Amino acid sequence: MSYETVLSYCIGALAVMFCGWLFSLKTKGLIRLLINTAAGAFLFVILSLCTPLHIPLNPLNALVVGFMGVPGAALLAVIVLFL
Repeated sequence: MSYETVLSYCIGALAVMFCGWLFSLKTKGLIRLLINTAAGAFLFVILSLCTPLHIPLNPLNALVVGFMGVPGAALLAVIVLFL
């Protein structure tokens, strides 16, 4: 069994667990998650356009901002600032 197959199974299992967690949230938690994600994406775009920091828009950065929201966008800005 190749590592691509194992990696695909792991990613699939994580996706199923995430969907289960997402559907188990109540409406209040889901709305809070959506607002936090939208605010993080807005902050990410503002940081990319209005500051001298060049934060690339790639799948990894989008996942960090999507999962963490505003703290994720701030984390990416700090990482870009120091690296």
